[in-house]
Amino acid sequence: MCSSDLFTSAYGGKSQLISISQLPEGLNAMENWSNRVEGYMSTPVVINDHAYMHLKNQRFACINLKTGKEVWRTSKVFGKYWSLVAQNDRILALDEKGILYLIKANPQKFDLIDSRNVSDQETWAHLVVCGETVFVRELEGLAAFTWNSK
Repeated sequence: MCSSDLFTSAYGGKSQLISISQLPEGLNAMENWSNRVEGYMSTPVVINDHAYMHLKNQRFACINLKTGKEVWRTSKVFGKYWSLVAQNDRILALDEKGILYLIKANPQKFDLIDSRNVSDQETWAHLVVCGETVFVRELEGLAAFTWNSK
């Protein structure tokens, strides 16, 4: 028997962890847990049994994937949209206003390392990372930056 876990979070819905297993008669899906946390327009990143995600209420949160409990949530409101990518224990988050956030994945607290404006145009597209290069799709162009994780 083979099994995998699927984490999902939906706007207007909930967050949940579902175990999917292959049985002789076909696939089986079982909900391990669910909570009322609603992700919004961005894919969460998973690092060491924790999901880091931008919420419908424009805050950032961390969920323990083993228990389904929300570990922390920022009181600060961020942009309407975040594109998230991770490298080791670092998260890059780009909002729609062109602000790029560097966050340390820390299940104890929100740990903002740095932020900077990388575009004066709207940036609604997903971040792309290729090696040490980060590509930001602006409304009227494409910008490339070096991400040095040291």
